[in-house]
Amino acid sequence: MKPFFLFSLLFPFAVAALGSEIVPEGAEVRTLATGFKFTEGPAKGPDGRVYFNDIPNERTHAYDPESGETVLWRENTGRANGLWWSPDGELLYCEGGARRVSRQKSDTITTVVDSFEGKKLNSPNDLVMDEHGGFFFTDPRYGKNHDDRELEKMSVYYVDAEGGIRLATDAVTKPNGVIFSLDQKLLYVADTEEKKIFVFTVGEGGSLSEKRVFYDSGSDGMTLDEKGNVYLTSEEVLVISPAGKRIESIPCPEKPANVTFGGPNNQTLYITARTGFYAIDLAIPGAW
Repeated sequence: MKPFFLFSLLFPFAVAALGSEIVPEGAEVRTLATGFKFTEGPAKGPDGRVYFNDIPNERTHAYDPESGETVLWRENTGRANGLWWSPDGELLYCEGGARRVSRQKSDTITTVVDSFEGKKLNSPNDLVMDEHGGFFFTDPRYGKNHDDRELEKMSVYYVDAEGGIRLATDAVTKPNGVIFSLDQKLLYVADTEEKKIFVFTVGEGGSLSEKRVFYDSGSDGMTLDEKGNVYLTSEEVLVISPAGKRIESIPCPEKPANVTFGGPNNQTLYITARTGFYAIDLAIPGAW
């Protein structure tokens, strides 16, 4: 494919930190591509490229760290948001507009799940896959028009490796970003209505219990580094220790929406933020 956007290593944005365990001294947020409407859902692919969505334009793009090129990967994405690559090379999409979770293998796209107990999903937003081949996904609803909603609550669901869906928890108000702890025994869920990050204990078969507040802040998407620190997207990228303490903040040129790790040694933090796609090299590798 021909590059859709190509603005690599432009417009460096200095980070205020003088150097820390997370952000090396002199590190800068750099612009990789721009000209989008609203970027979201970054995910590192098996080919090393980082895939992300431009939700309103219904396009998925792929950024190559080696060449610096960003190319168009898929069109008509159903306003896809969160992405996740499975170990066998399938790309999972949370298609909020199409109200389904889909799977892409080569050029074939199929529906994984689009309903629960016979009722259409709200707007799948973000997902994370576990070691058993299943995944959790959040199902909020955004926008003013809720006339076609069939589910009373906005919940978190679990889909097993065979495609069976179950309610993981409805003890949330408007779930958005979701990520595992390092050992996958805990699930962090960002609630944009409550403006809190909740953490749940993961049980057998995708059940969630023992809800508690992890951090008192809203967030959109999230990711994790290899020390278990949680990266939130608020007005800045906030780095929260496993104990729930803020240990770093990374200012961005635009308000961030989501983050993921990739690049050499998995130490580059990629940031989707409104009209742009950004990156900064950090001192600690990512877990995912």
